Parts: sequence; C-alpha cells; structure tokens
Amino acid sequence: MDYSYTVWIPLLPLILFVILGLTSGSIKPKLSGYIGTFGMGVTTFMSYFMAYQYFFNRPAGSGSFDKIIAYNTTWLNLTDKLHIDIGVLLDPISVMMLVVITTVSLMVHIYSIGYMNGEKGFSRFFAFLSLFSFSMLGLFLATNIFQMYICWELVGVSSYLLISFYYEKATAVLAGKKAFI
Repeated sequence: MDYSYTVWIPLLPLILFVILGLTSGSIKPKLSGYIGTFGMGVTTFMSYFMAYQYFFNRPAGSGSFDKIIAYNTTWLNLTDKLHIDIGVLLDPISVMMLVVITTVSLMVHIYSIGYMNGEKGFSRFFAFLSLFSFSMLGLFLATNIFQMYICWELVGVSSYLLISFYYEKATAVLAGKKAFI
C-alpha cells in the first residue's frame, strides 16, 4: 500500500499558513476564511481516507498494525553519520490522532468564520489557525524526537499567536505569554 501522499496532510495547512499570511492584506477577509476552511476540509478528507486505508485495507490474516514510515528525507546532513531526518510515521495512535486533529481543526475553522466575522486581522487569525493545525499534525506524525521537538515548539508559538491575537489588550498579551511559558 502506498502512503506517500500522507506527507500532504501536514503540508497543506503549512502552505495555507504561508498563503494566508502573505495575502492577508490583499484579499477579502471572508475569502481567506473560506480558503483556510476549504484547505482544512481537504486535509480532513485526506486523513479520513488514509485512516480507512490503514485500518481496513491491510493484508488478510495480519493480526497487528504495522508502523509505516510513509515519507522520510534527510533535512540536515551534519556529518557522514550524523543527520537529521524529517518524515511521516504512521501507527495506530498517529492515524487516530490525525482524524481527531483534522476533525476538530475543521470544526474550529468553520466556527471561526462566523465568530471572527468583522474582526480586524481576520485573515491573520486563519493563518495562525493553519499554523496551529500544521504543528499538531507534525507533532503526531514525527519520525524522530528532533522533529517532534520542533513541532512541539511550533504548537507553543501558534498557541501564543492565537491567544494574544488581540495584541492591543494587555490581558491578551499576558495570557499569551503565560501559555507560551
């Protein structure tokens, strides 16, 4: 079974973060909300499809679920024997967490279109939501502890950005700092 497409599950929210972040002033705020929500919907569909393949399309008679490294590449090559890889690891827990994370994230995206309607920084908020989704997905798909650490720190940064979204309010900034620390 080929699971190489699963690398797009975390990459799509990252791409959305970059696109929404760079175009936040040039497109209508509602459109950025719809783009972010549509992208999260595609990500959710891909995670459900991948979970179905993982749990129900396996060889008959196999009693356990295998760990599958769906994607792996060298990110930093420090020496001949020391390198840092990034990739996608699939096991029963990570597959179920993919379904949970993408479903909850999609619901938050849908709810936020109405909740944040008319707010200053609407596009920025959806960019931050996409970064948070990428970080959570990367955390559970990590193939090594370094990748997990990077994604854990990105979860902290995106939590800070979302909690202190109303940066004009001192209480929001303090709450964001508290969450980050």
